[in-house]
Amino acid sequence: MTQLPQTIDVTGISLDRLDAPEDIACWSGTFDGGEITLLIEPAAEPSAQALDAAVGAIADFDELRSAAEQFLATELAGDSWGLADDQRALLAGRPAPFDEPEVVVWQDGTWMIRFAESPLAMAEEYGIGVLFAGRVPVSVEDLSDADEA
Repeated sequence: MTQLPQTIDVTGISLDRLDAPEDIACWSGTFDGGEITLLIEPAAEPSAQALDAAVGAIADFDELRSAAEQFLATELAGDSWGLADDQRALLAGRPAPFDEPEVVVWQDGTWMIRFAESPLAMAEEYGIGVLFAGRVPVSVEDLSDADEA
């Protein structure tokens, strides 16, 4: 297996390799406004698609974070998620009830913004995410059952 770098530079942001199972390579770093993690499975150097997605997410982070917050507020207020009235009321508040954003990018260039903190019950342990297709939010990622396999 090729030796993987301990540090990767993405637009001047240093991402350090994290301890992970042998079949996964993971780099993480912080930037103004959030955190970014490259999650590469099977373990390898990040692809050009992954790096391009990371660059784009960082460059337009404030706009993309706002789009993710609006998407969550709209989607979760719908009946399909079955949130209790008190939980729906949180979605109408300002600022949006989502904090500690992390961009997560996979090898194929798909990515999401995961909000690690939210008062919503479904976000209690692992937060809640918004999957993007390019610059467009496309789905809510319910991470509440992340331990189930």
